[in-house]
Amino acid sequence: MSYPFFALMARMKYITRWGLMRNSISENDAEHTLQTVMIAHCLAVIRRDIFHQEADPERAAMLALYHDASEVFTGDMPTPVKYFTSDLHKQYEKIEDQAREKLLATLPEELKPSFSPYVVDMEKDELWPLAKAADTLSAYFKCMEELRDGNTEFREAYRSIGEKLKKLHYPEVDWFMEHFADSFSKTLDELNR
Repeated sequence: MSYPFFALMARMKYITRWGLMRNSISENDAEHTLQTVMIAHCLAVIRRDIFHQEADPERAAMLALYHDASEVFTGDMPTPVKYFTSDLHKQYEKIEDQAREKLLATLPEELKPSFSPYVVDMEKDELWPLAKAADTLSAYFKCMEELRDGNTEFREAYRSIGEKLKKLHYPEVDWFMEHFADSFSKTLDELNR
């Protein structure tokens, strides 16, 4: 029997993000996920190595790896639509849960227990807030890059996501922002200096 789990995951490259906005650089779920994984890993390293608190960077990275996996069935719901009404948001959360379960069902029975913590139960993990923060940071950096390239369409998203990051009050996020964020507004030549 053939199982479609990884073929479905490979389709993340077809899911376009920021569907309601004009993009100067298109972004798909696979690209966004890679960046989110790297940032989540780093946030956990910062927690462990800078703030000397227990954290498993590889686990944080795995949580981020599957954070948008349900979108292989649902597509990327734009944030303004997802939060248009509280009822719609609750319904969408149910759809996401069903999509996660459907994705898990595409694995052999023997593998499901090892994947379930990342595909279905990720929000129960104590490192989930770092994975979600990484997701938000990735969106923020997308906005920075668009603004750097002159696309003012992302001005309000940049402002509101920046406020969201500040309100988290996560020392790992603040440290990451202080040490890495500015580089996303630079050109390649500036980064190579």
